[in-house]
Amino acid sequence: MQEAKKNDSKIEVRPGVSIDIKPDENRIKAKINEIKKYYPSDSEFQKDLARQGQVQADLEKRIREQFLMYNIIEHKIRDKIVISPDEVTKFYEQNIKKLISPEVRELEVITLENEDLARTFSYNLRTGQKLEDLATRYPISVNKIRVTKEGELAKNVEEVVFNLGIGEISAPIKIDDKYYVFKLENISPPRQLTLSEAQDKIYAFLFEEKLQQNLSKWVDELKAQSYIKIF
Repeated sequence: MQEAKKNDSKIEVRPGVSIDIKPDENRIKAKINEIKKYYPSDSEFQKDLARQGQVQADLEKRIREQFLMYNIIEHKIRDKIVISPDEVTKFYEQNIKKLISPEVRELEVITLENEDLARTFSYNLRTGQKLEDLATRYPISVNKIRVTKEGELAKNVEEVVFNLGIGEISAPIKIDDKYYVFKLENISPPRQLTLSEAQDKIYAFLFEEKLQQNLSKWVDELKAQSYIKIF
């Protein structure tokens, strides 16, 4: 923050060239309005601030400082990070055994509003009646989803779905106020990702790694140049 506020919030991006990193006031207003959406009224928003010993100006100041810090990191660190194609390829070759696409399960999900109807529907589907025929007799909605065993589903749903065989149908599962019946359509086994499939994730990983390294180095340099008093 001290570095960001130096020279009236201007930083030198290259010799003789400085830019203004002051936050856009419209973005600050937009952020405040976004926060207000979580409250039933403006008075409730103000009351919540008051309970924390603050007023709206305090919140605006904090958001302004957050944007200011983000802007200096953006121009001092983030904009200068370069990840070359060779780095991505090298990482892929060194970690190829870890770059595996997980098992994917393709499911039909039938939603019903009533528990008794859901149980009867699930039983009829499991005894061989066709979904198309049952759809004319039951108020259902049908969706198709693809899931992996990586926390995409609630634990109780995941346990059921990942114990189904292809073509098998689950008993109804209650989620909130609805009932869901799952039918497993297909299983795609784990497979090795190609370089083109993995490159975006590799790039993001390498970028974040360099960002943290460069940020840590920069902060250490700022500390070395600063007078720090410990109370």
